[in-house]
Amino acid sequence: MILTGVVFLAQLLPSLDLVHRLSFVPALVLEQPWRVLSVALVHEQPSPFHLLANMIGLFFFGSFIERALGRWRFLTIYLLGTVGGSVMVLVLAKPFTVDWVTNNIGASGAVFAIVGVLLVPTQKLDRNITGVVLFVALNFGYGFLVAGVSWQAHLGGLIAGFVLGCGALLVPKKQSTLVFVLTAVGLLLAMLVAGAWRINDAWQIAAM
Repeated sequence: MILTGVVFLAQLLPSLDLVHRLSFVPALVLEQPWRVLSVALVHEQPSPFHLLANMIGLFFFGSFIERALGRWRFLTIYLLGTVGGSVMVLVLAKPFTVDWVTNNIGASGAVFAIVGVLLVPTQKLDRNITGVVLFVALNFGYGFLVAGVSWQAHLGGLIAGFVLGCGALLVPKKQSTLVFVLTAVGLLLAMLVAGAWRINDAWQIAAM
C-alpha cells in the first residue's frame, strides 16, 4: 500500500510518465513483460478515488485474508491475482484493435483475487458471504456500465483468487501448504498458456 501511494504521488510528475511506463498494454506483453505486475502500482489521475477504492478494499479484505492464511499465501494471492487480471485483459483483447493498445491501470485484479478467496465455500472463513457476493455484483455491474473500467481485470483476478483459495482452504491443514504451492504453480502455468495462445493468435493475424 505504501509503495502504491508513493507511485501515485510520483505520477503527479509528468516528466516521469509512469502510466505509460508501468501500465499493462496487451501489445507490449512480450517486449515488456513486467507490466503484468507493475500495472498494480499506477492509478487514475488526478482524482485519488481509483486509488482509494482499491486501497480500502485491500485494507479490509486483505487484512482479513492475511490473518486467515498467513503473509506468504496472501502475497502469492496478491501477485498472482495481479497477473491473472492482466492475462484476462490480454486474452479478451482482440488483436490490433483499440483494446490491444489500451493502457490498463490499477490494483483491481489483486483486490478481486482477495475477494475471490472469500467466495470459497468453506466454514474456515468467518465472513458475510452475502456481503461479498453483493460487492462483486455491484462492482461488475459498475464495470459493465461505466466506460474505462477494466471488468476483464476484475474477472481474471477473481478467478485466480478463487482457485488459490480452494487450494488453501479445501484441503486438510497438514496438506494445505503443498496443495497451495501446486495450485499456484498450476495456475501460473495455465495463465502462461492462455497468454501464449492469444499472442500466437495475434501473430497469425499479423501474418495474413
